[in-house]
Amino acid sequence: MSWYSKIYVAVREYRAKHRNGGWVLTRCLNILLLTQLFFLWMTLYFYIRITVGYYLQSPVQATIYLIISSFLFVMSMWSLAKTLFTRVGRVPERYRPSKELEDRLKALKQQNIILEEMCTFCKVVVAECDQVGRLKYCYECGHLKPDRTRHCSSCGKCSIKYDHHCPWINMCVTHANYKYFLLYVIYTSLLVYWYLLTSLEGAVRYFIIQKWKEDLWKILYYLFSFVAGGVFGYYPLGELLIFHYQLIALNETTVEQTKPAVLRFDNAADYNMGKWNNFRSVFGWGLWMWPIESNEQDGLHFDI
Repeated sequence: MSWYSKIYVAVREYRAKHRNGGWVLTRCLNILLLTQLFFLWMTLYFYIRITVGYYLQSPVQATIYLIISSFLFVMSMWSLAKTLFTRVGRVPERYRPSKELEDRLKALKQQNIILEEMCTFCKVVVAECDQVGRLKYCYECGHLKPDRTRHCSSCGKCSIKYDHHCPWINMCVTHANYKYFLLYVIYTSLLVYWYLLTSLEGAVRYFIIQKWKEDLWKILYYLFSFVAGGVFGYYPLGELLIFHYQLIALNETTVEQTKPAVLRFDNAADYNMGKWNNFRSVFGWGLWMWPIESNEQDGLHFDI
């Protein structure tokens, strides 16, 4: 269990006993998200006021810089909003077996036969199994697990095509919002790199003009933005981009990289259908760089 999962579990247990205090603690889990938003908005404000409004001498250049930075910022915020307000993909009710079958399963006798009966009862087909060949069942949620579904220890619920629970946005990244999450990382990375690149001109002008007393507070901002932007641009944004590109290339999720899926009819089989098809399985039929629904899959069935 990760460090943030332990925090989520502790908060969930505390809220079960202390409703009001637990509600406050639950809201506090958004601290990393609010911190991101604060620094992004602050950086945009100082960028427009200092870089575009003070150091740039050409109105045409200032206009171009303003248009590009505003576009990247709007796309970043749009992608984040879609990530946050898209309902997390949960397991449909049709994967929940009858109470009788569930009681028989919990008796720990002939589990594999009972699980097969559950699939027949629920009229579903699954390809994944556990390490000993049994179909996957979540005892906490009380339902069969569709392929690529995992139980999130942070949320305490199962999610379809579960990638990971992200503490930076305080929610699960699943089949439903994975595209939007990636777009948020991409546009925020581009935004940070654009700030760093174009703000260099302001720093050069400062050292050439050398208005030490008049511009001291501006150069302090630049130093802060370079350090903060450089660090944030490298980790987590830069590493996240590289990491998720590698995952998409293999059609894997974050949890599948550490614990690969086992397919019951062929241990050598996987979901890797080639880079182009893998890319399309995430970003859909088109409108790839726009946070608009374009996925062709239902999150329950996958090509093998």
